[in-house]
Amino acid sequence: MFTSGTTTTMICPQCDDGQLTIMRSCGRVRMECGQCHRQFQIHEVAHRLDAQTEAILERWNSIIYD
Repeated sequence: MFTSGTTTTMICPQCDDGQLTIMRSCGRVRMECGQCHRQFQIHEVAHRLDAQTEAILERWNSIIYD
């Protein structure tokens, strides 16, 4: 179960409309679109990270994805 997240300035690569929110739980991090609700693993959107999102992700010393 993911906790409520932090909204970023990144736009969803799936629907090209919604903003992505960082969802974190027990070291796992996902990005979820506020519009289409698709979830992305960090490695799926890493090439699109902007400075604001990187600053948020820097708060954690490790990010686990599966």
